[in-house]
Amino acid sequence: MEKKNTIIIGRKRIPDMKFLELRQKDVINCNTGECLGLVLDLEFEIHTGKICYLIVPKTTKMLICVGKNKVYKIPYKCIVRIGRDTILVDINEKECLK
Repeated sequence: MEKKNTIIIGRKRIPDMKFLELRQKDVINCNTGECLGLVLDLEFEIHTGKICYLIVPKTTKMLICVGKNKVYKIPYKCIVRIGRDTILVDINEKECLK
């Protein structure tokens, strides 16, 4: 039986995940319970390949003016848990909104 590679977050081991799978998960702020949206992009350190930030577009119920879209830039270290359908993060939304 072939052994799957794993990623360690805190003390938890999770199987490797493709970016497409990550993009299909809702990002939830565990401090407020609010769904921030879906992962749009990643920012990584070019020399090491280490993921630095998840980029999640801020969604609003009103139409967004062109050029004024904001995103949450969530530090990778703020990920609490990656589940089947969600990514739990521990962030201050105002500090992460860019």
